[in-house]
Amino acid sequence: GISLSKKPLCMRRVVVGNDTAGQSGVIYDSDARNLKRDQHRPGGGMIEHWCWEMPINISDTADQGKPPFNIHPHQSGGFLRFVQSLKAPPGYKVEADPNAVPLHEPIEDDVLERGDRGGKHMGMSGMHKTRSVDYGFLAKGTRSLVLDESEISMDPGDICVQLGNYHAWANRTDNSLMGYVMIGADFKY
Repeated sequence: GISLSKKPLCMRRVVVGNDTAGQSGVIYDSDARNLKRDQHRPGGGMIEHWCWEMPINISDTADQGKPPFNIHPHQSGGFLRFVQSLKAPPGYKVEADPNAVPLHEPIEDDVLERGDRGGKHMGMSGMHKTRSVDYGFLAKGTRSLVLDESEISMDPGDICVQLGNYHAWANRTDNSLMGYVMIGADFKY
């Protein structure tokens, strides 16, 4: 397995584009700085590299990867995010964790069209859904996609396309680094 330090997630971000003469070049070459640390797990967290709204103005040189951090993509936009997730420490007992959230009936946010069913604890995200199409790709480690009736183990190079469904992510045996492209969408039933 991979070992992730207790240091915050740090990733280099290189943004390239064209200048006014049409010549390609580097716009930004630095650490991505839009970080949301996991308050309960040093070393865990999420970092956004680029956010956008449609249509994308590709001649704009504004830094679209700067704070504030957005949990959900704009309905007519999206973002590229990486998530560093940690497995539960040895001897962890969910029932003794004061920050653990038990599973519960769905709580729906009518504005963001996000759903939450709880279940969050060390090594496990909560069961949730977002109004987005999510392309999740595992870069390092192993991670499991938890659905209502099944669980799918993912390895580096695996990709998951999520269509606004309830799900959770579990780090059962390993820490992981996973990238996401999340694009705003609509629920139309």
